[in-house]
Amino acid sequence: MTDARLTDDGLCFGCGPHNANGLKLAFHWEDDACVTHWNPQQEHQGWADRVHGGLLALVLDEVLSRAALERHGLHWVTAELTTRMKAPAPIGLPLRASARVVAVRPRLIVCEGEICTTAGLIVASGAAKLMRA
Repeated sequence: MTDARLTDDGLCFGCGPHNANGLKLAFHWEDDACVTHWNPQQEHQGWADRVHGGLLALVLDEVLSRAALERHGLHWVTAELTTRMKAPAPIGLPLRASARVVAVRPRLIVCEGEICTTAGLIVASGAAKLMRA
């Protein structure tokens, strides 16, 4: 039997401060939105000069789940992640990801968010359903 408790050892690829290869995302709140900033580099590309879509999905998952965790406790995990790519995200261009909690039920939290360039172009949007761990 495995231990069902969630433990943060600081090695999360998205936000872990101790992961040498991770993104080390940091979060803050702007009104009711959880926000993080990320400046993708060449090692984050898929096609030449474009951010890999899987990493955009990862950043969305991080900010969507963080919105729920910081408002409703650390006992939630992503059960479903929906991501929509809207425009290419160029390598080296700073990005801003934000997320809001849109529904809270006893066993499910729903969050929605997006990733934008500093000029306001939405490059990806998404939603997450989080369930109790």
